Amino acid sequence: MVTTAAIEIMSGALRLEGALYSPGVTARSAVVVCHPHPQRGGDMYNNVVMTLVRAAVESGSAALTFNFRGVGASEGVHDRGAGEREDALAALEHARSLPGIERVALAGYSFGAGVAAGIVDASITALCLVSVPSAAIGPESPVRNFAGPVLIACGDLDHVASLEAIEAAAAASAGDVELLAVPGADHFWRGHEGVLLTGVEAFFARVLS
Repeated sequence: MVTTAAIEIMSGALRLEGALYSPGVTARSAVVVCHPHPQRGGDMYNNVVMTLVRAAVESGSAALTFNFRGVGASEGVHDRGAGEREDALAALEHARSLPGIERVALAGYSFGAGVAAGIVDASITALCLVSVPSAAIGPESPVRNFAGPVLIACGDLDHVASLEAIEAAAAASAGDVELLAVPGADHFWRGHEGVLLTGVEAFFARVLS
């Protein structure tokens, strides 16, 4: 049975609101999920964020979501990416501190995928990026040097994420990058959440078991 608990995360002096979703079994892994752009209505209850949460939990991992600074009950104001990277790092540290957690993965959607791509390092077990902005996975992106497993999901009608850029990043990356290309899906994934759920759940089950 899935349980949900409200949590608070300290990002420097800022208090962020978050939620921890736990599966009906003892989880040894957790997935931190970063939400889409705060100034375009993005928050931790977004449809794609919740699809990633469900994929994590159904694969046997815990899932941790949070609101970036200035969103919902989180303190602070939007910081154009720099402060949001600090928020995501704080969420990762919170996930690592949870009892029984041995592996932590990082996931994000849209703006949140860009944040995740900018902070991934060897301490993270796996990375899942959904509709990641093309600029976030360019030649200078930390994704290129990440040696762990990566899943990048994109719809072929996405106006923000480019399949061409994703394929170039996959070819040039140090790790094993898997591409989930979904015909008919645009940047918002409405009506295509089920396909995304299936693909991401399979990825998490494989790399976090």
